[in-house]
This record gives sequence, C-alpha cells and structure tokens, in this order.
Amino acid sequence: MNKMVKTSIAAALLSTALFANAAEAQQKIGYVNMQQVLINLPQARNLEQQVQEEFKGRISEIEEIEGKMQALQEKAERDSKIMSQREMQDMSRELELLDATRQVKTKGLREDMQRRGNELRDQLMAGVMRNAQALASEQQYDVVLSSNSLVYANENFDLTDDVLKKMTGGN
Repeated sequence: MNKMVKTSIAAALLSTALFANAAEAQQKIGYVNMQQVLINLPQARNLEQQVQEEFKGRISEIEEIEGKMQALQEKAERDSKIMSQREMQDMSRELELLDATRQVKTKGLREDMQRRGNELRDQLMAGVMRNAQALASEQQYDVVLSSNSLVYANENFDLTDDVLKKMTGGN
C-alpha cells in the first residue's frame, strides 16, 4: 500500500512537471495579411504604371496602326462614290491587313504586359516575404503564417502593419 501511494505521488509530480514545461515552451505565433500589404504598398500601386511605361513604344505603335485604320475608313466613307471598284477592293484589303496586324500586335503586347506585371508582383511578393521573415526573426517569433491560411486569429498576433512599416521605412 505504501508503495502504491509513493507511485501515485510520483506520477502526479511527473505529470505536473510535464505540464509546467509545456506552459513554459509556449510558442510565439503571428500572422501577416499579404493582400493588405500588397494593397497598401506604394510600390504595388505603381506596378501597372511601370508596366505601361516599359511598353509605351509598342502601345504607341498599336495606336498608330489604329489611327491609320480610322483614317482609311473615313477616306473610304468620304470618297466611296468617286472611287473605282478596284480602289475600294485595295482599300478594303489594306484595312484587313492593318486590322490583322493590330490584332497580332495587341495580343502579343497584352501577353507580354501580363507576364511582366506578374514578374514585378512576384518580385514584390518575395520582398514582402523577406521582410516578414526578418521581422519574425527580429521579434523572435517561432511561427508566422499567412492570414489566408487561418480560420481565426486574435488581432494581437497580426504583424501586417509591422511588415508594411518595415517595407516603407516606417512611413
């Protein structure tokens, strides 16, 4: 009987020690709302403008083709009564050729602009990730998650504003 009491006391002390260690080893966890960071970063707001600037030569080339098309259409409407059948056919072919060229160039431009925009967004997102990791390391977080992987989290664990401050130099 005496042995049983000692074993029970030892088990109780051991379980108490285990729970105490678990409480001491509590992890520091935070989260970042990546979408909100991207929306509020000045660099993200300028991405579209940067892409437009990079492709302005090709954009103006397409606008020039559209201008030629419009001028040809206006000429066809204006001079249709005095033009021969052959001249009308030639003008129609030229319009079709310009339209086909415009469509090909527009499609290529759209794809290139989208690809470049994605590259710039990926670079920006990599910067956000680096800054979030640096912040987590500086503040000794054990785990930092993206908010879209959470079901619920207390606002006290939100690092979004801190990441924004870090990326904008505290502004």
